[in-house]
Amino acid sequence: MRLFVAVFPDAAVNAAVDAVLARALRAGPHGGRWRPVAASRRHVTLRFLADADPDVTVGALRHDLAGLPAPELTTAGAGVFGTALWLGVRAADPEAWTRLVAASGADPAEHVAHLTVARARGRAPEVPPGLAGYRGPGWTAGEVALVASGEPYRVVERFPLVGRSGGGEAVGPAR
Repeated sequence: MRLFVAVFPDAAVNAAVDAVLARALRAGPHGGRWRPVAASRRHVTLRFLADADPDVTVGALRHDLAGLPAPELTTAGAGVFGTALWLGVRAADPEAWTRLVAASGADPAEHVAHLTVARARGRAPEVPPGLAGYRGPGWTAGEVALVASGEPYRVVERFPLVGRSGGGEAVGPAR
């Protein structure tokens, strides 16, 4: 099964992304070539697993992610690769983020944290005006999700992360 490990932005981040994309894609000379990614599909991939057994992966992630802190994240800057327009993702605590990426099974040295926000028809044009210097609202990623690729995405399992207050409470979106 094609799986990936990810964190999802919250509703406020998605609303801000929708608003900035509406302006930037309308203002840019290539705006008609970009198709925004639906908010329900926006995520920060920690690790992609081309073909994996969900049960084995859940067990490993449950063990490896246990007790890790919920990262404080923000979107900053933009770029293009392939047919994707992305916003950069920065962690308030880069060392904690590195531990989270490693616990997901990815190589932190090769990981580029980003949120894909649009796809181009054909080769991706340059970054639309106003996005290169974009700074979005912050959010706390209160959980990591193991997700099955497809239309729509299907969350296989959620792994709560620990709040930063020291109280040990789980933080993140209500279910």
